Amino acid sequence: PGEERRSATLADVPGPVDLAVVALPPPAAIDAVRRLARLEVRGVVVLSAGFAETGPDGLALQRELLRVAHTAGLRVVGPASYGLLRTGDAPDRPALAATLAHDLPAPGVVGLFSQSAPMAVTLLATTARRGLGVSSFLSAGHRADVSGNDLMQYWQDDATTQVVCLYLESIGNPRKFSRIARRLASVKPVVVVTAGRSGHVVPPGHAVRSTRAPRRTLEEMLRQSGVIRAENTHHMIDIAQLLAHQPLPAGRRVGILASSASLAALVAEASSSAGLVVARSDFLPEDASADELAATVDALYAPDACDVVVVVQVPVVGPRRADVSRAVADAAARTGRTTVASMLGLHGLTDELSAPAPGAQSGAAPVRVPAYSTPEDAVAALGAVVRYARWREADHGTPVRPAGVDPVRARALVEEALAGQDAVDLDPTTTAELLACYGVRVWPARRVRTADEAVEAAREVGWPVVLKSTAAGLRHRADLGGVRLDIADETELRTDFAQMREALAAVLPGAADEPFEVQAMADAGVACVVRSTEDQLFGPVVSFGLAGDAVDLLGDVAYGVPPLTDVDVAAMVRSVRAAPRLFGYMGTHVVATAALEDVLARVSVLADDLPEVRSLELYPVVVSEHGAAVLSARVTLADAQRADALRRALPG
Repeated sequence: PGEERRSATLADVPGPVDLAVVALPPPAAIDAVRRLARLEVRGVVVLSAGFAETGPDGLALQRELLRVAHTAGLRVVGPASYGLLRTGDAPDRPALAATLAHDLPAPGVVGLFSQSAPMAVTLLATTARRGLGVSSFLSAGHRADVSGNDLMQYWQDDATTQVVCLYLESIGNPRKFSRIARRLASVKPVVVVTAGRSGHVVPPGHAVRSTRAPRRTLEEMLRQSGVIRAENTHHMIDIAQLLAHQPLPAGRRVGILASSASLAALVAEASSSAGLVVARSDFLPEDASADELAATVDALYAPDACDVVVVVQVPVVGPRRADVSRAVADAAARTGRTTVASMLGLHGLTDELSAPAPGAQSGAAPVRVPAYSTPEDAVAALGAVVRYARWREADHGTPVRPAGVDPVRARALVEEALAGQDAVDLDPTTTAELLACYGVRVWPARRVRTADEAVEAAREVGWPVVLKSTAAGLRHRADLGGVRLDIADETELRTDFAQMREALAAVLPGAADEPFEVQAMADAGVACVVRSTEDQLFGPVVSFGLAGDAVDLLGDVAYGVPPLTDVDVAAMVRSVRAAPRLFGYMGTHVVATAALEDVLARVSVLADDLPEVRSLELYPVVVSEHGAAVLSARVTLADAQRADALRRALPG
């Protein structure tokens, strides 16, 4: 009887219908979506659970739900969604509520996205408690179809939304996320919270590829994208209320106004830790006169006195003075200077810390100074916004497009090498040929087994030469006797050959039986390592570091997720802690970093073009005053597994 009643109801609904909400058990929900196609529904919100989070059978039901919906041209929000809403009361923007929430939030400029329904409840409650208005909200649940990437593209063009906040339990397509977020963050701030520090949490019901990428890969991807990464949802809303109601800072010089000297010192220390520069610090006693208050505030907000202001008022003896908050709000509105406050009894966006903007028409929204529970919260939010403002103003460069690249030839080499195989380690000749397609020249090395062969090879490549072991544990290990440098003639080469055979036998069993390599001696310089790996989740991940045990053990490595810009590449080279060795540290020569950046850029393009390159290692890349010499390279190919569609389209 219940099924008949639902069927009759659907049959009576005239089409077309823009949106449908489904709260039925999985089999019935799938059937309902199938029948909704008759009404030309374009989107469906599935509130009910019982799909992928229940196991393989539930996952099969979820896939069937998507198949039915996409065949009919529907997009799906959910399953296990808390719903979606849009605030507004204008004729061209009517309010929309398709959610389990009891009350709609106040209209505002913040767009909220949450995967988790419980976290959606928390976020909506927090915004209401702080008086922070919302433009639109969506809970994706299992995000089987509609995801945060879709919402960011919507908010890019939504004039009402000025600040974007995303709570992400998992990122299903980081490469696509990075492209969309970077485009959006260049015009609107994007604040992101990831579940866990690694961002690799996979909640029940979420289809996420596994990853072996280090935690810093996610951090680098978010940094490249220009998003503001918040520590938790509390921090995210702290940042959002500042972005929604204050202008972006013009710089990082901070002015401090505190009700005690100890509070001023605390705020100054927190500001320095947040990357701000203390320009001035004023102490306003609790018993200050009205004239002293006005003079102090005017000096703090004087032209060029500072770029941002932090006001802290915690009375010890008497009640909090309302004239301080009014004076600060008026000055912030008058000057347009970014201001945050921490005042006893005030939290969020309050009328007491509001003032009309100069020349504002009647009925216009006032300028609000956000209030925080603690001075540290206020400074942390301010520091994050200052960093974003600096990123937005900076030159992010242009995508690297090195000359002399032949991707067609490279593709042919890869397909030929992989023919009939799941994975293959390329031989040195094919490795060099593949890298040459991207303008990376690997210095030739000749493999030898006897001293006579070594002498012949040295004559071929030219003196002086290097003699190297090819044993896996001794490659590049001069400290263990696996490398002999700057061999000038035949006599020295024969002597070193014999000594290496004898020494390596004692260091590593079987090493003396492996062939040696003879290579021309490169100019003295700094040895570096450039690597690329194809991760199942992140796609290509390029890394850079200086060679050596100390660097490897300390994890002094920079990561980049292609496509990279010239600014990204330069930042990778300069961000490792050992980078001063490239720039004349302790009187050494300044090396040709431009040549090093060119190698790194070419590797990033190769990795982006060829998902079959599972791993690539250039080690060492010796960078001297005159250029960068790639002395050894290894490449492993495997079947491509990259899931990175640039566009999704529905039938019809």
